[in-house]
Amino acid sequence: MSFQQGLSGLNASSKNLDVIGHNIANSNTVGFKASRAEFAEMVASA
Repeated sequence: MSFQQGLSGLNASSKNLDVIGHNIANSNTVGFKASRAEFAEMVASA
């Protein structure tokens, strides 16, 4: 059970870093609207 919880946390953190990277990469794009990682979405996808 502990392994699964740790893996879930790592997956959620990875998703958060992906969103941050996407926002940084596109910050100068005209019309770009920043994304936001929601906790419920991260838990559901982990």
